[in-house]
Amino acid sequence: QAMGSFAKAWSQLGNIAAARLAAPATSNSSRGILQASVENKTGLSRMLDSTLREGHDMKTFGLGTAASLASVERYARFTAAMYHVYTAMESSLDAAKSPAVAPFWSSFGGDLRRSDALALDLADVAASPSSHPPTPATRDYMRAIEAAGAKDEEDGGGRLIGHAYCRYFADLMGGQFLAAPTRYALSPAVGEGTPRHYDFGAFGAERKASVERLYASFNEAGDALASEAARRAVVEEVLLAYRHNVAVYTEEGAVWSGALRGAANLAGGVARAKLQMPRAAAPSEAAA
Repeated sequence: QAMGSFAKAWSQLGNIAAARLAAPATSNSSRGILQASVENKTGLSRMLDSTLREGHDMKTFGLGTAASLASVERYARFTAAMYHVYTAMESSLDAAKSPAVAPFWSSFGGDLRRSDALALDLADVAASPSSHPPTPATRDYMRAIEAAGAKDEEDGGGRLIGHAYCRYFADLMGGQFLAAPTRYALSPAVGEGTPRHYDFGAFGAERKASVERLYASFNEAGDALASEAARRAVVEEVLLAYRHNVAVYTEEGAVWSGALRGAANLAGGVARAKLQMPRAAAPSEAAA
C-alpha cells in the first residue's frame, strides 16, 4: 500500500531527471540530446557516458531529491551540502593547471559555476553555509574532490573532469527542470525566481548546443591526457563521485518516507497554485 501511495504521489514530480531520461527521445529531451550528439560517440565523452549505465543510481538520486522537498529545513540541509560540494569542486577547478582541466574550466567556468547561486538559495530560507557545516558524507565527498585536484597537479591528469561531468551534467540533463517542483513543494518559503542554482541562463536555454560543446571539450581534455590509463582514471573518478553522491543523498535517512512527504508537498502546491489561478469568464459573463 505504501509503495502504491508513493508511486501515485511520485507521478506528480513531473520533469525530474529520472523522468527526463525515461521520456521519449524528442530532439530536445535529455535522451534525445544524448542520442543525437556527435561528440559523445567517441573519445573521452563516450567513456564518460558509459558510466550512466555502469554506476549512475537514478533511483537513489530521484528519491533523495524528492526527500529534500519534505520540509524547508530538509531542503536547507540538502542545499547546504550541495553548496559545500560545489565550493570544493569549483575551488579545485579554479586552481587547476593541468592541460586536461584548465582549458575546460577557462571555457565553461562562467556558465557552470553554482556555488554563488547556492549561497543565495540558502539565504532565501534563512540559512547559510556556516549554519549548516559539512556533514560527514559531504566532507568525505569534498576530500575526494580535493584529492583528485592534487593528483591532477602531480601528473597532469584529468580527474576533476570526472567530478565536473558528474555534477554539471546532472544539473543540465535533469536538475534545471527541478526549479518549478521545488517552488510548488516549498512555497511560500521558496518563491518565484528560485532556486537559482537550477538556472543556467542562456547556457541552459541552449541546452542541446551547450551539451555538445561540453562533450567536445571533454574530448579535447582526453586528447591532452598522456595515456589510456589516464583517461580511465577520469572514468573511475566519475564512478567515485556517483558513490559519494549516493552517500550524501541518503545520509539523513528516512529517504522513502521523506520522498513521500516531498511528493505530497508537491501535489499540494500544484493544487494550491491551480486554485489561485484567475477563473476564466463564463460565456454569459463575457457577453455581458
